[in-house]
Amino acid sequence: MNPIEIERKITRGKNISLTVYQNGKVILKHPARMPKIQIENFLADKELWILSRLEKIPKNIPKALKFEEGEFIHIFGEKVKIHLNEKKTFLSQNSLFIRKEKSETIRRKKSKQFLKLLLYEKIKPMIETYEKILNTQIKKITIKTMRSLWGSCNAKNFISLNLSLVHCPDSIIHYILLHEIAHTIEHNHSSNFWKIVKSVNPDYRNAEKWLKEEGKNYIYYLN
Repeated sequence: MNPIEIERKITRGKNISLTVYQNGKVILKHPARMPKIQIENFLADKELWILSRLEKIPKNIPKALKFEEGEFIHIFGEKVKIHLNEKKTFLSQNSLFIRKEKSETIRRKKSKQFLKLLLYEKIKPMIETYEKILNTQIKKITIKTMRSLWGSCNAKNFISLNLSLVHCPDSIIHYILLHEIAHTIEHNHSSNFWKIVKSVNPDYRNAEKWLKEEGKNYIYYLN
């Protein structure tokens, strides 16, 4: 198992699980007190399965950003180049200037915080518009990195959005927001739900097509 990098996460449950994501990350979840030998045996049993899943991952899936000098990143659909500087993090024309930090971990964390703020400022007026159009209200909004979803809405009208939306064109951000806010009215994907979406965005299928064909090139940058 040495060649395979496995990220471990402690859970409150009693079971052990393994997931191979499209960006090549292998995540092992297990209880804190699970015996080491049990974990090792589990991984040994799953070795061939992990390798087979990794081999099936498309070769064009982008690697996670390290926020290093010279890397490229998409901001709201526009490709910009990353530069490190001594003072602060800011976006300027075709460049994202990132403040040098004591370690890569801190630099990545603070860069994501900057992108989170950037995305929030972008979506705030959009959300207010869709709430008025649909006569509904979001109770809480959370922006975080997500490995497979662009957004979600629970029964309490709490909406979670993937931070990777910061990479997407405005039309896609609009669609994801509309989609999730429509779920505050219909918590399913029934015909009524799609009628709501279509009433606001008759061309929503174009966004669905983009997400299916191009979305994988954007969703994994930050994971």
